[in-house]
Amino acid sequence: MTLIEKAKILIFENMEKYGFITILLCASIPNPLFDLAGITCGHFRIPFKKFFVPTFIGKAIIKVHIQMLFVITICRKETLDILMSWIGSVNAGLSDSLRKGFEKQKDAFYHPKNVDVDSKPLIGMLWDMFLMVMIGYFLFSIVSGLIQEKAIQLKDSESESKNGR
Repeated sequence: MTLIEKAKILIFENMEKYGFITILLCASIPNPLFDLAGITCGHFRIPFKKFFVPTFIGKAIIKVHIQMLFVITICRKETLDILMSWIGSVNAGLSDSLRKGFEKQKDAFYHPKNVDVDSKPLIGMLWDMFLMVMIGYFLFSIVSGLIQEKAIQLKDSESESKNGR
C-alpha cells in the first residue's frame, strides 16, 4: 500500500474508535489529513457540532499557538542573522535582497505612518478578493449542509410517523 492509502485507513479506523480526539489531532497540526478527516466525518454522518467543536479547539487554540511559537522563533533577530549568513554563503545577492525586504517589513511594522496604505499591489487585492469568495463559499456550504441535514431528519421523522400509524 502507498503512504496515502495507509493514512486513509489510519484516519478511518481512528475516526470510528476515537472521533473527538482524532478530529482534534488532525485539526491541531498543520497537515493535509484534516481534509481527509472532514470527509470521513461526512461519511459517518457525524453531526456538525461534534465536528465543529474539536475543529475549533484544534485550529483556533492549539494550532494557532504552535504557529505563533514557530513564527516567533523564526523571526528572532538571532535566528534571522543565522539564516541570512547561511543564505549569504550560498548566494550573497539573495541574502542582500532578503535582508532589505526584512528591513522594509520591520520599518512598516514599527512606523506604519510611513507606509502608503492606498497603494496595495494588484496581486494583494486579488488575493483578498479570492479569500473573501472562499470564506463566502465556506459559509454557504455550512448553511447548505445544515439545511440538508435538517431536511433528512424531517423526512425520516415523517416516514416514521406514517409507518407508525
